Amino acid sequence: MSSTANTVYGGDEINAIVLDIGSFDIRIGYAGDDFPKIITPSYYGQLANGTKVFGEGINVIRKDPFEVKPIVEDSLIVDWDAAYELFSHYFKQLKIVDKEQPILITEPIWSTNEYRTKLIELIYEKFEFPGLYLAKVPSCVSFQQGRANCLVVDLGHESISVTPVVDGICLIKSSLKVPYAGKFLNLIVEDYIAKEGIAVEPSLFIKNKTATTFPEEKEAKYELKDNASNVSDLFKQYQVARIWHEFKESMLEVPSQEAKKLLATANSTSSDSTSTISEFAKRSFELPTGQSIALGQERYEIAETLFEPNFYKFHNPALQPPPSNGEIPGIEFNTINEYRPVKRARKNEDDLDGEGKKIEVRGVAQLVSQVISIIDIDLRASLANNIIITGGTSLITSLTERLYHELLNNNPGLKIRLHAVGNSLERINQSWIGGSVLSSLGTFHQMWVSEKEYKEEGAERILNQRFR
Repeated sequence: MSSTANTVYGGDEINAIVLDIGSFDIRIGYAGDDFPKIITPSYYGQLANGTKVFGEGINVIRKDPFEVKPIVEDSLIVDWDAAYELFSHYFKQLKIVDKEQPILITEPIWSTNEYRTKLIELIYEKFEFPGLYLAKVPSCVSFQQGRANCLVVDLGHESISVTPVVDGICLIKSSLKVPYAGKFLNLIVEDYIAKEGIAVEPSLFIKNKTATTFPEEKEAKYELKDNASNVSDLFKQYQVARIWHEFKESMLEVPSQEAKKLLATANSTSSDSTSTISEFAKRSFELPTGQSIALGQERYEIAETLFEPNFYKFHNPALQPPPSNGEIPGIEFNTINEYRPVKRARKNEDDLDGEGKKIEVRGVAQLVSQVISIIDIDLRASLANNIIITGGTSLITSLTERLYHELLNNNPGLKIRLHAVGNSLERINQSWIGGSVLSSLGTFHQMWVSEKEYKEEGAERILNQRFR
């Protein structure tokens, strides 16, 4: 950058803004803080007159039909107009002076140059930030943990991704991603509830209810509010998805390796085997209709799909996502500065199972093991010893313990070590916190890219050489 720009950004007192764009939540705050100031859903409500509503305002029944739409899908912005209005709304709320404060924005490893260019144009055309930096989510997580070399396993809402990070730079060509994450679990829960014939209505719709227990009482006893029929299908779908989210948090538990064998036995013989089902602790969940359901074996079976996506058989095939072995096709990655050892070339290994068939579906343990197997042998031991577990879906009970044992079995020659933050809020916000750490460093001032430099140097050079 020019000497003038270095003068502007040269001090540690620059109070940068960190914007973390996720599939489930968007986080905004000041660099150097421990947590973001704003955590808002990656959705917006739209009134009949076109007015957009953000935050908790989308969880209110209104007189007119009210649409709830996504701003972000798979960690990428899909509604740019709504994104601009949301950013403007919260920048104003935080009293951000965009002429004086640079902004760091997180992005997934699968973002294309076309998407990144559009994001930069949005920031520079609609706002007046003096500097901008795009940081990969795994790089931010590695900074949050203070580990320059690591393997970041991000279990998010719409995908699970595994990314090697070397010297703070993501090795994108060695990364894998599958859609069997939080949203996938939502679909399974939805399918299971529908298969059992259980009525589900959002709590906003309920006028009064009577406590009932399923399956003793098949029908829930409740009454809807008069204006419940006035809502749009999209609004109801969003509210029902919030129920599934709560269900996952309170009910699901990943089975241990021993419990997994019991599940396999139950599925191969009879699902009504009381001797097997009794081995699983039951938990109860009360739906907004007042109906309680108690699940034992089922809550383990649903969680098991994170490791074996085909373990649960969908009653409604339309809900099942297409098979994925983790490859990210059709994306032009930034590979100019990707790490390449000089003396050793990466070994190509056929992506086949034990029977010589091409693997079509991978769970989280298989995904991590595959990435470890394709990275250079000089990096393998270091990364296997620094596996960082992050993302909201990783908070499911016993997930890290099961993953550790699976990786030990799959990689007997390596010392496996998992690093998972114990604080759930910190785990969920880990990428934002990493961005906060990164952008508050005194040595980071030279990384900011101004609009002038962006226009002088061109999008291609900036994206390939500056934003890594």
